[in-house]
Amino acid sequence: MASSRSKFLSNVGWLIGGKIANMILQFLVSLATARYLGPSNFGTINYVAAYVSFFSSIASLGLSVIVIKEISYGHSDDNEIIWTSICLRFITAVLSSISVVALMFIVSHGDRTIIVIAILESLSIVFSAFDTINYWFQAKLLSKYSSIAGLLAYIGMSLYRIYLLVTKADIVWFAFATSTDMIFLTLFLMLFYVRKNGFKLCFNFKLGKSLINQSYHYLIAGLITILYSQVDKVMLGNMLDSKSVGLYSVGLTVSTLWGMLPSALIQSLVPILYETAAKDRNLFLRRLRQSYSVIFWLNATYSIFVTVFAKWIVLLLYGQDYLGATKALVIVVWYYGISTMSTLNQVYLANDDKNKYVNRFCLAGLIVVVVLNAMMIPNWGIVGSAVATLITHITIQIIMPLIYKDTREIGVCIIEGVIFKNVINKSEIETIKSGVQKYLKRGEKDFDKRNGTY
Repeated sequence: MASSRSKFLSNVGWLIGGKIANMILQFLVSLATARYLGPSNFGTINYVAAYVSFFSSIASLGLSVIVIKEISYGHSDDNEIIWTSICLRFITAVLSSISVVALMFIVSHGDRTIIVIAILESLSIVFSAFDTINYWFQAKLLSKYSSIAGLLAYIGMSLYRIYLLVTKADIVWFAFATSTDMIFLTLFLMLFYVRKNGFKLCFNFKLGKSLINQSYHYLIAGLITILYSQVDKVMLGNMLDSKSVGLYSVGLTVSTLWGMLPSALIQSLVPILYETAAKDRNLFLRRLRQSYSVIFWLNATYSIFVTVFAKWIVLLLYGQDYLGATKALVIVVWYYGISTMSTLNQVYLANDDKNKYVNRFCLAGLIVVVVLNAMMIPNWGIVGSAVATLITHITIQIIMPLIYKDTREIGVCIIEGVIFKNVINKSEIETIKSGVQKYLKRGEKDFDKRNGTY
């Protein structure tokens, strides 16, 4: 138990450390890029990125949850699982990249700038197939290596963007930044994986079919998720203008700055939750409640801070040109804490073979976000879109699980976690008390020793 806890804490430490470093690099360079490009050009890049995100989701094949589960349970050879998944994703990624460029040609009516941006951004989809390697590191609680790979990739991407800023490059080359990040990430992940698990390129058709059969619910859910998470930008761009997309994107960026901590915790918790579920159902549900409680309240703390200081945050970071994002920011910042619950929900559904409900939840979210955006954008602009986003995530993560009898248990776990009900049992309380007492006694001894009274 102690070894497992130590491995978990070490994994979380590396994840958080890596994500903090990545966040700082990405944010500073993104900040300089946003200021350089201005709301309109910045909005154009994010508008195209919304379409690219949809096809990236197709290329992922919804395999993340299933691959981690299969590796955690040890049902097949790790190397075979990873390379079979990479092959499946790579073929889909190539087709997706071609599709996104064709679609942008149609919707932009042949706009050369938008088409070039789409080509450069879509390259990231192809290289994202190798991000599958990251699932192996997550399942093995070896995020030290994926964190280092991510940091090196961000450094490479940051140097590229800095070069563009110094040379005052054209907007289209900024669109290539995401692809450079994924190219570097692929190289470093591959290097670390081969060193840890060897290189044996293989493809198992039977295994691939099994993975797809298990993951197609998550693929469909991923597509719908991308639709409801990106449709606001698309609708803003079509109903208003690219400047509105730029302002709204700034609000989303600030909302997720805190994301490295809950993301790191959840990535480390997932394989542990699967292991716990296989041994003790009641303990599994309690661990879920504890996870929901920690994630929600960590995010709520950040959301309160941003709500209070939103105007100064935007002014300090992005400047006067982006002050129009403030009102949307104080609303949309609350969505992220709720949206992060989705991964924990998927762990419950995958463990209980209730994968079909993922699609139902996401489809409901898509309907809600489209209807609300259509109603609110004409009257409230980006503020209306922010309200629609918040309501959508409440619907998907909390309301929908409560509607179905088969998933009501997870909805109850979320609510109980938020209000601290059945989160910690008596033995855990005693363990915490004992730990605190030992810590205080050790502190007293250290104090006495330093003051010569020990």
